[in-house]
Amino acid sequence: MTPGLVDGHTHFGMWALNRRRVHLAGCRTREEAVTRVAAGGLEGGWVLGQGWDANGWKARPERGVLDVVHPGPVFLESLDVHAAWVNSAALRVAGIDRHTPDPYGGVIVRDPSGEPTGLLLERAVELMSPHLPVPPQARLLKAIRDAQSLAHQLGVTGIHDVEGLDALRAFETLRQEGALKLRVLFHPPVAELPRLIEQEWRSGEGDPWITKGGIKLFLDGSLGSRTAWMLKPFEGTSDRGMPITTLEVARAAIQTAAGAGISSTIHAIGDAAVRRALDLLEEAPRVGIPHRIEHFQCVHPDDLVRAGQAGIPVSMQPAHLLTDIPLIDRHWGVRGFGAYHFKTIAEAGNTVVFGSDVPVASIDPRDGIRAALDRDSADGSARMWRRNERITLGHALSAYTRGPAFAGGVLHRRGTVVPGMDADLVAWEVDPAAERGGEGAGAVFASGRCVLTVVAGEVVHSA
Repeated sequence: MTPGLVDGHTHFGMWALNRRRVHLAGCRTREEAVTRVAAGGLEGGWVLGQGWDANGWKARPERGVLDVVHPGPVFLESLDVHAAWVNSAALRVAGIDRHTPDPYGGVIVRDPSGEPTGLLLERAVELMSPHLPVPPQARLLKAIRDAQSLAHQLGVTGIHDVEGLDALRAFETLRQEGALKLRVLFHPPVAELPRLIEQEWRSGEGDPWITKGGIKLFLDGSLGSRTAWMLKPFEGTSDRGMPITTLEVARAAIQTAAGAGISSTIHAIGDAAVRRALDLLEEAPRVGIPHRIEHFQCVHPDDLVRAGQAGIPVSMQPAHLLTDIPLIDRHWGVRGFGAYHFKTIAEAGNTVVFGSDVPVASIDPRDGIRAALDRDSADGSARMWRRNERITLGHALSAYTRGPAFAGGVLHRRGTVVPGMDADLVAWEVDPAAERGGEGAGAVFASGRCVLTVVAGEVVHSA
């Protein structure tokens, strides 16, 4: 038995809805992805999908191949949710053409003649947002109920959710109905900051089911889309990725939020973005729950101890390692030794929070545990990759239990199995105490099922 596991970074409502849309994860070619799109159903007149990853494709995503299979608008988010692939009809609906300027922190990819190709990066994706169909509340509620049941089957008793206020309203409705059986720490987007201040939102306040978190702020993009902001260019290029938010805007938002009692949750993947996140949060006033950095993926050696010294939790997604290994070697080279530094980061005194970033990766925490312990690539091309950074099962479980409890300000209530704590518990087929180390220990633990999940003393799953 362990404490209930908490996924420290989810887009739960998005994942719940995407489970009913075109699923593109695992498509090895553009043609395979287009075939799935052709078979997809309509939602509000659109074909919606998520999960494509063009890093291994010979042909790049472009609008023409989608035009052939669907005359109406098509919107497909990438696996890392930092790019969108759309067709000509979608571009017309959004009014995007050769004359549309790139937004700050975003790129409309264009062909040599200047016409949009149908690929949108980072903040250019937001140009589509006002035009996408909004799912009815009843559909979102049903999707979250179903997704919650699946999370329970995997030993997940809580989530730190990062998405729009529509998802928060859905969680609140389920709580009112007595149907919410996940502990939710909710981080709204920075765009909602004026409304949150008006509503007197205070990070750390809430009830046993929903706790108010901090505003989510992006400093850069992702490795998969090569928009992570780097101190030096990606290997073999002059490209250092892109900052998504200016220093002035980021500092103003963080300071304004802190002055109102709201913490900040900062997305930073590249080493330049991580350094800026540390600079900004070290100077920010402390509030109800800690400020935190999401992803903390490529870190310069000079910055490894700074988060721990400042009391800033670092939220990492070990399951991303399963697919990122070849990309790290290709795009970051020797700097990749600073990526997924699980052991060094923990030993430097940092509080580590593990999560999935679902729908980017599976919400199954066993995948994250396997990646953190075994460090094997999903395609089998690398085994025990940079093995000196592997951690024990005890450390991995702590990052799914004590780490999230600290980051959410509830370490006095959750994260351990002792008298007086909330009864959020999970029983496993494999004894964690017997699988502390050794090569392949992660795979051994991952092979066992979650056989019992208890939330607030109630059995919510039993195998």
